[in-house]
Amino acid sequence: MSACRVTPAARHGISPSGWDTVWRPMLLAAIANVVFGMAFALLARDRVRADGPFLGPPFLLVVLHAAGVIGPVALYFYTVHPAWAWHYLVNPSNVPGLALVPLVVGHGALVIGGWYVGALLLRADRRRLLLYALAGVGVVFVVAAVLLGDRLTKSASYRGYHSGYGQNLLDVELGYALIVSLMAIAGSAGYVAVELVRDGRRVRSR
Repeated sequence: MSACRVTPAARHGISPSGWDTVWRPMLLAAIANVVFGMAFALLARDRVRADGPFLGPPFLLVVLHAAGVIGPVALYFYTVHPAWAWHYLVNPSNVPGLALVPLVVGHGALVIGGWYVGALLLRADRRRLLLYALAGVGVVFVVAAVLLGDRLTKSASYRGYHSGYGQNLLDVELGYALIVSLMAIAGSAGYVAVELVRDGRRVRSR
């Protein structure tokens, strides 16, 4: 497997010294986690309006998705592929080991936070605002993906990337791990979505 040259534009990353005290976790994953939470709240709108955000099976499903899938996936990438997880914006060797705990918890918390914000909007009869918020976060996701660009498609060490070298994701373990992780997240989110819709029907039939 041969290394492929990173484009010159991609080399203009932030100096590691400039980011020593700034956290830049998996940005796209963080944004997606907020979307998941808000979308789950929208699907569970009947239950949320009837019983609030923290009662009934829906909240348990959201917590299980956050703790059982999102958390472990974040833990894997931060420990096994840390340079990529930080999008080569931060040198992982400068990140204290203890930071791993709040980072992993934070990804799960974003799902629950999105759920809570969505529930608040629904209970305030602001469903349209929730839809606008979902669309807005979606736009942020797309913009972030475009800006990160090459950083998402290359596997390298922090120094290797900034020296202009990297390997295509599908040529290394990282690519296949990413595919498996995305399938796990999609499967879990799909299951939660189906159960939320079913629960909504039960609420409406009471």
